[in-house]
Amino acid sequence: MERRMSLSAPPLLRPEVQALIFDCDGTLADTFAAHFRTFREALAPYKVEMTAAFYAARLGLSRRQLLAALTEETGVPVDDEDLRVRTPAMFLGHAAAIRAIPFSENLVRHHHGKLKLAVASAAQRPMVMASLGAIGLTEFFESIVTIEDTGVGKPAPDLFLKAASNLCVAPTLCHVFEDSDQGIVAAYRAGMTVTDIRPFYQSDPAGW
Repeated sequence: MERRMSLSAPPLLRPEVQALIFDCDGTLADTFAAHFRTFREALAPYKVEMTAAFYAARLGLSRRQLLAALTEETGVPVDDEDLRVRTPAMFLGHAAAIRAIPFSENLVRHHHGKLKLAVASAAQRPMVMASLGAIGLTEFFESIVTIEDTGVGKPAPDLFLKAASNLCVAPTLCHVFEDSDQGIVAAYRAGMTVTDIRPFYQSDPAGW
């Protein structure tokens, strides 16, 4: 069973904060089941099985980082470019499994129109847009930054810095919401403060 906690009131932010930047997968949207099923489907031609435990231990990694870890684990090389091309369509086929994460959805709705809002995700744009559409939050964000915009995933700060630039807000005036160690490091490297949402929501691998 999923463990959920919703806020009775949004967390306190520094008074000078002008923008909130959200990761997508695992922060705004519980996409774990959809991504896991997509990877298992895409890996079938390689005759490589990705277990839920393997995937759960590497949440927050980019596709390229995840596949590199899988190759190291199994000894079977997986073509990242092949999966880059094939997985978006597969992911759309599993979009019904996507759910909003109440903690972050509450934050977005509470601060919309008061602070500038952006998404910064290391996922591919079709997947991010499908996820945001599935949870009904697409129109709440002034900027949606994905891996295509920087070519560099987290823990590099590029995605967050691009989002801040798009919002015309200094990085020091941005606050990030993340669910991975890599994303938290990226936020700090960008000069931003960050909230780890994992104490407030966890997806259950048993349901993937």
